[in-house]
Amino acid sequence: MRPVERASVGEVLDGLWRFEALHPDWTEDEGGEEGWEQNVAWWAIDCATGLILVDPLVFDWATVDQLVNDHGRCAGIIRTCHWHQRSIAEAATRYGADVWAKPPPSRVPRHPFDHPAANGQEILGGLLAFEVERTDEIALWLPVQAALIFGDAMVRSDAGELRTCPASWGQPDGGPARLRAVLGGLMELEGEHVLVSHGPLVLGNGFVSIQAAIR
Repeated sequence: MRPVERASVGEVLDGLWRFEALHPDWTEDEGGEEGWEQNVAWWAIDCATGLILVDPLVFDWATVDQLVNDHGRCAGIIRTCHWHQRSIAEAATRYGADVWAKPPPSRVPRHPFDHPAANGQEILGGLLAFEVERTDEIALWLPVQAALIFGDAMVRSDAGELRTCPASWGQPDGGPARLRAVLGGLMELEGEHVLVSHGPLVLGNGFVSIQAAIR
């Protein structure tokens, strides 16, 4: 699929909303080639039982409240990795929603969640979770939108180029080569879109861009 131009916030694909926020914990030390920019993204997904929130970082609660009300309720919240705890606890309390996440290893911070997300498992609203072997991180496959959402394992440059996360962010056993191999396995999903938390919105060209990023 060829890249398409759409607004970077709001409903960017049918049934998928993208939000941007300035991360409150960001400092200039966080930036640079091996770092991340202050502006980060999170997602809301329509499903049969309501609205799913993915890695929410909310400052404008009124907008999210309206979107949740428009869909009847918040069906649940998904955390892609412990670094993206963000507004999850507040959202779970506000909407009376359960949280799905991969259980973390003992060496990383533990945040409460209600349901474990296992590799290849349908976890909520038809979404599938896939481990990327970085501590407790999962990627999400959205079959309706033919899209794959990454928390940190893949990022985009300011120019929109997809790449694996910097080595300094932590790698699976086996290092960057192992991460590239794991990400290569996700190409079997044949998705049209690759969506990231860190970097601009790019739609289309799907897993062609993953193939280029893991070479």
